[in-house]
Amino acid sequence: MSEEMLAALAKVAPGTGLREAIENILRAHTGALIVVGGEPDIDAIVNGGFRLDVPFQAGLVYELAKMDGAILLDADVRRIRAANVELLPAQTLLSNETGMRHRTAERVARSTDALVVAISQRRNLVSLYRGTERYLLHDLGYILTKANQALASLNRYDRLWHAAARRLTLAELQGPVPIREVVEVLHRLALVIRIREEIRGYVLELGDEGHLIDLQLEEFPPPGRAWEALWKDYAVDPEAPVPAPGPSRAWDPAEWERRLGYGGPDELAVPRGWRALQQVPRLPPALIERVVRHFGTLPRLRAAAPDELDRIEGIGPQRARLIWRELHEGAAETLTP
Repeated sequence: MSEEMLAALAKVAPGTGLREAIENILRAHTGALIVVGGEPDIDAIVNGGFRLDVPFQAGLVYELAKMDGAILLDADVRRIRAANVELLPAQTLLSNETGMRHRTAERVARSTDALVVAISQRRNLVSLYRGTERYLLHDLGYILTKANQALASLNRYDRLWHAAARRLTLAELQGPVPIREVVEVLHRLALVIRIREEIRGYVLELGDEGHLIDLQLEEFPPPGRAWEALWKDYAVDPEAPVPAPGPSRAWDPAEWERRLGYGGPDELAVPRGWRALQQVPRLPPALIERVVRHFGTLPRLRAAAPDELDRIEGIGPQRARLIWRELHEGAAETLTP
């Protein structure tokens, strides 16, 4: 899911007023079409209805849903702007939906930046539309089950990623490494990142019920910095933008070798030192970049004495000793079985 859809999930999570209104409508089997935000574009495709501009109340939204038209809310879900309105999005916009309510919801989402909530009267389902995305809200018990399964997968793949990263560190200490080993670590890391994103979505959808899942997720540090450091260590062009991991189920090692700038899995590469320096406590990214630019490669960096590190602007004697200790004592710990 995009960040926009994740933000949309937070607005309809359990514990929010909008979710209370949705639950009331579901229990009454009345159906509804609710538009959140989208001003001023949404006003250009509205016809009829009546303006309200009153504070948001879940009970009032439930009562207004008994009418046929759509309900307009402001982007912060603090006010009810209008009710019983007819939405007239461009009919030329593509839609994969069959029902009138859901087809209108999809077209409105595609033509504005609004969140559109379509509640099916017949099937008792809630669909969220944001841009070109559609998300179906699930029962909380189902989401809790999926979240716990994802946490178990995260625990497993987090261990696999750290094991692959350790093997890569060992290979770096012995000389240039085959690019296939780098791609293997990237793959493991991509799986961890994707599973974390999936769990983030579950936590947002669970709302007040998701705090225990969120606490368990905090046990696994976000690996985004590790992805960036690994990429900058090995990409032929370190100045190029760092790509997102991409869908892990469609992972193609040859494609990622090409993205890094190499022609095959057996090509050898020497790291620049980003990943190693990231292990130094409280070393800002700007200083890491300065050190990497100064030495160029991890072997040259490891061969430097503390006084040579001290001469780099912004490092100082204390940081120089910390860097030297991490590059040597930390490496010795890696070699220890």
